[in-house]
Amino acid sequence: MSDVPAAKSRGDLVYELQDMGEWEDVDADIAISDPPFGLEFDGKASNYNRDRSRVVDGYVEWDTDEYCDKATKLLDTLARNTTETGQAIVFSGMDNSHLLHQTVLDHDTWRLEGKLYWAYNFAPYCKKRPAHNIYELFWMVKGDEWSYSNECSFDHCQEGEANLSLLDIKRNYLKEMPKYPTRLPLEVVGVLLEHFSEPGDKVFDPLAGSGSVGIGAAGLGREAVLGDLNENAKEVFESTVDALEDDVFPEHNTNHTSLSEF
Repeated sequence: MSDVPAAKSRGDLVYELQDMGEWEDVDADIAISDPPFGLEFDGKASNYNRDRSRVVDGYVEWDTDEYCDKATKLLDTLARNTTETGQAIVFSGMDNSHLLHQTVLDHDTWRLEGKLYWAYNFAPYCKKRPAHNIYELFWMVKGDEWSYSNECSFDHCQEGEANLSLLDIKRNYLKEMPKYPTRLPLEVVGVLLEHFSEPGDKVFDPLAGSGSVGIGAAGLGREAVLGDLNENAKEVFESTVDALEDDVFPEHNTNHTSLSEF
């Protein structure tokens, strides 16, 4: 069982190395998680535009034949560690989104309330088909009460029509730093948190990787509890926190952009 208060943390930003199934009693208001793709991926392939020498080792993929079981375990973990009115957002790429969709529909606790889509500017080079650059985001609730605001302070709502289900957000690049094979842009996290949570809420991600969900949460005045199995992922998280200590959301007008307290 996880002892969250005793975990090594930066203020209200907690990161533990443990299996997702070990989490208990987090009592989060919202869970946001980007699980493994369920295919052979380590983020170092030559068709990705990145310096592979900076990509850390230890990324644990889910085998395709175990994807549904792993997804069910993830949904169980999120359900067990969120409040009665808690909600969850889980990312999925093209290859196994149909499996995640069915797993959500079959789950005893979660109800699929809607889907969002993130269009990004990064995809492997393809010769025989379009390069897929869309993530599906599965939004789940437990009942008829949840937190939602129909406007955020990012370009998603401030430029063009607000409150759309498509998030057209470019991946940002952190140069000269160790990299994790997968990393959510902080702006994606920020948009989701401003729409689906409130300042002071607790955010949970048991598959945190480089910790973008927690860093974005701390930058917007939320608590965060994170976990992963990869020691290298936690090192990337620590280096990212240090690099963004005073500027989590550059050029974004918010009063909660500093990590200097953590």
